[in-house]
Amino acid sequence: PISDFFASRGHPNPPNYNPADFIMNVAQSVPVKQLNEDGFFPTDERKMGEAFVPDDGKDALGITVTRRTARGVDVYDTKPPGLVTQVKLLFTREINNLRRDVTALGARFGLTIFLGVLVGIIFLDVGKTDPTVAVNLQSHFGALIMVLLMSMFGTAQPALLSFPEERPVFLREYSTNHYSVISYFLSRLTMEAVVTGLQVFVQAIITYFMIGFQLSFGLFWAVTYSLAMASTALAVLLGCSVEDPKLAQEMLPILFVPQMLFAGFFVVPDLIPVWLRWARYLCTLTYAIRILLVEEFYDCDPGNPEANNACNDLVSNIDADPDETWWNWLVLVALFGVARIFALYILRQKSTKFF
Repeated sequence: PISDFFASRGHPNPPNYNPADFIMNVAQSVPVKQLNEDGFFPTDERKMGEAFVPDDGKDALGITVTRRTARGVDVYDTKPPGLVTQVKLLFTREINNLRRDVTALGARFGLTIFLGVLVGIIFLDVGKTDPTVAVNLQSHFGALIMVLLMSMFGTAQPALLSFPEERPVFLREYSTNHYSVISYFLSRLTMEAVVTGLQVFVQAIITYFMIGFQLSFGLFWAVTYSLAMASTALAVLLGCSVEDPKLAQEMLPILFVPQMLFAGFFVVPDLIPVWLRWARYLCTLTYAIRILLVEEFYDCDPGNPEANNACNDLVSNIDADPDETWWNWLVLVALFGVARIFALYILRQKSTKFF
């Protein structure tokens, strides 16, 4: 027993004294040199070499080691598996975690369906109304903005909270060389891309047909999905920068409020102070709106000059140019890539910090 071990070395446990508290007291109050003289640190003369000789592909602790053949001789490689294997195993774990947390996944999709139906009812068939009436055109534009905001809010928040919540597990496994930062990051990205794609698809089906948008469904889903992925990239960047999930949630408005203000719905870009207009070019929502505005409103009714002019004026007020659609796509994808790269860099820098 531990009490006998301490007693034999001149430190008996007092009667009616908690052994755990006594051990802590000895460790903290007695100098290491004295403990060494008392025999607390005997020399380890055991031969540990044979214990780590692989047996049937496993070491003494039962951990599987990689086996390969070199010049006819079996060689055991204790190096970590390759990047593809790491990503595959981590992605498999992500799927298992998703299956275990069905409640959260169901709530996420349930909320998406509820909000999609609610927005669809409020803006029912707004996309089919006469654009010559200013109220109809503004409502049509408002419906577009609401769908894009839903894509941002519904996908960014889970991504924002996931990294701070999983930080302790990641640090423990990374410090023991289970996998690299890149493999962990890629597995998370793959899972986010799949879940976000399904979530946006469900939302798109509901809102597209209920509101009555005029552009093709495929393009509508592609734009909302691209915006959602770009928003999750910004959320991941923020999530990797903080360590406390509560702090991450408190900082969530930083991702959305500026984008809503610069979107052009509440105030046209020309009325924003000149020295502040540059900020809209950093907002992913700006480029998504420009793409959808051109596809939804530009030359909306060539046979009706009045309606056509009203639609084109709306496109012009938001600084959306049909000739710059490819550029808007390029910047939207670039913002996604830049945010992911910065997030990867920050995660790698923080991977050696435990507290």
